[in-house]
Amino acid sequence: MRKTAMVMGTIVLMAGGLQVASAHEAKDLPAGPIRDRHELMEGIGKNAKIIGDALKSGDHSQVEQAAGKIQTSASKIPSLFPAGSTDPKSRAKPEIWTNWKKFEEDAKQLEAAAGVLEDRARNGGDFQAEAKKMFDTCKSCHQDFRVPEKDEKK
Repeated sequence: MRKTAMVMGTIVLMAGGLQVASAHEAKDLPAGPIRDRHELMEGIGKNAKIIGDALKSGDHSQVEQAAGKIQTSASKIPSLFPAGSTDPKSRAKPEIWTNWKKFEEDAKQLEAAAGVLEDRARNGGDFQAEAKKMFDTCKSCHQDFRVPEKDEKK
């Protein structure tokens, strides 16, 4: 029981971390892939928060739908990072393009993890481990490819 509480706590904290308010609004970003990916990632964050809140509250009724939305969004991630799509207001690190293969693998891993979570939620099974895997994938990609909020480019 204690291990379950610790896992749930970790998942909720990670989901909350995905929802940290952005220092800039999408409207401040140039139209096109930079703004589009910001909005896509905001949507992923909102759905991750739904999952984290569901794990905390025990009301799992929205997990399947939220995980499905993350899966669909994850499949679009690489297409929103064409070469040269940089901006001083973007939090995308140059490592995205210098380590493209890893970036694509991370997006595919998120898509797969969200799909497993969606399936597990649909079938009524315990899905804490799947949620943790999905959140760990988000965290890993953010560490490698996103400028942290506190170090945001000016």
